[in-house]
Parts: sequence; C-alpha cells; structure tokens
Amino acid sequence: MDHIVWSDKPLTIKLSKATRFLDREPCAIQRYPMRSKPRGLVLVISNIYYDSPTEIPRFSAKHDEANLEELFKQMGFEVVTHRNLTGQQIKEAVRTFSKRKDLEKVDSCFVFITSHGTEDKMNNSEIQGTDYQENAPATYEKVLCSDIYDYFTAEACPQLAEKPKIFVFQLCRGKKVQKPVAQSRVSIDSFAFANTNKDECVRRLTTRKYSDMLIVQSTLPGHVAYRDKITGSWFIQILCKVFMTCACTEHIQDLFSMIDAQLKYIRTLDNECQTSTVESMGFNKHCYLHPGLYEEDLLD
Repeated sequence: MDHIVWSDKPLTIKLSKATRFLDREPCAIQRYPMRSKPRGLVLVISNIYYDSPTEIPRFSAKHDEANLEELFKQMGFEVVTHRNLTGQQIKEAVRTFSKRKDLEKVDSCFVFITSHGTEDKMNNSEIQGTDYQENAPATYEKVLCSDIYDYFTAEACPQLAEKPKIFVFQLCRGKKVQKPVAQSRVSIDSFAFANTNKDECVRRLTTRKYSDMLIVQSTLPGHVAYRDKITGSWFIQILCKVFMTCACTEHIQDLFSMIDAQLKYIRTLDNECQTSTVESMGFNKHCYLHPGLYEEDLLD
C-alpha cells in the first residue's frame, strides 16, 4: 500500500564487511557453516505493473529490487531477479531456481517476493501475480506464500538440505490496518530440550522435510504493508539498512529482530503502523552471513 514519504531519496547501499568468521566459535547454539563463494543464491521477484486497472502500480518497488540486488552482491551472493510475473510465471521462476544444481555448492539461499498481496477465503497469504483479478477466471494460477517454500523442502530441493533458507515476503496480507496503543508489551521465552542419546548414524541418514527455513513477512496476517511512494517499502528499506551495517557481526535472527525494532517507530499520516513476523521451521542454528569475507582473505 502506497502511503507517506518518510525519506527524501532512495537508500544508498554501503556494506560494512565482516572481519572474522563467527560460525566455528564455541556457543551453546550451533551455527550454520557460512563460507562458500558465492555465499549463497538469492532470488528476487518484484511485481510493479498489473494487468487490472484496479491494481495500482508499485512504482517505488523498483528501489526495493535495486537495493536488494546491490546489497546481496556486495555481501558476496549471486542474485537472480525477475520483474512483473503472472501467477504461473512466479511458480515457474521459483521452481526453476530451486532446481539449480549449483545450490549444492553454496551455503545458503534467500528468496524475496515484493508484490501486491491479499488474504484468500481460507485466510492464507496470497501473492498477486500481474494477471491477478479479484474475481479471477479459472485459468488464473493462484500463488500462496506457502507454495513458495514448498519448493525448498529437503525432498523437493535436496541440494539445500540442512542449509539455511530464508524467505521474505513484502506484500499486503489483507486489508486490516493497525493503530498503535498507549502501552503494549509481550515477551515470551521458550526453551526446547532434545534427547541427545539417539543413535548418531540413524540421525545422519534422515532429515526433516521442513527444516532450516525462516519465513519472514513484512506485516501481520490479514494486514496491509506500507510502501513509501518515492523510496520503496518500509520493511525492505530497513532490512537493507540493518543488513548492510550489522550483518558483519550479528546473526540472521537478531537482524530481523533489529529490523522490527526500527519498524515499530514508523507511522503513516493517519497514525497507522506495521508489525513484521518471523516464523522458524526448524531454523535452530545461528546464521552469520560473514558479508564480503572469504577464507582466502585471511591467508597471508
């Protein structure tokens, strides 16, 4: 949803590079290996123009696309971009990306989809392809957010089994708007303990179908997501700022906490706000991206 201008010019990406590797330091929580070159593969799908005249063009989304591409290239990732895809084309682009053999050689994968979005009758978050219509014909290919990460299960994409896979959706998930309240605080701590006496050989032979996935939504279920008319979406702008300055020392889960900590202060002229969500599917290790750092850089 387009709304107020809160920045006078698009973000300029200037990366703070990592100076040391953090994935092998002793820690109670395990860490994903993150040293490959390229560090990972990134898919960015941006829908700006739509066939239906009722779907307003997302002009400033071009800056989200450009910022994400530049950010991840500077961090050492290979980036693939697509723009203005129909529902069927979105699925095909994601499917093709998930089948790439070179995913075996990298340590991670990111998928970004920025688009108009909605909530279907079953309260699922739906990505609107460029051919989306409210009363879509039978030929329209519906795309749910869950369809996207289904292409990356250990069964569908064994090249990425036990590797971190991060999915970020910048889109509306309904029509609800959120108003801030005078005081609100929720803090939940949870701990899980695993039986460590299982046979190690058996454990290595199998892996869970849904695992090592982080599902990030720019807004709450059923709610709108806001976009600056000039510089791009609130969420992606903050994401790029946080990643380019803090990914050199902080792990992924903390980066997304930092993003929402900044997002909570932004308001529209109508005093509306936005809350991001992060869902973990077996993403139980810390993931340090080590942006711009490679093992050969540390050799004399």
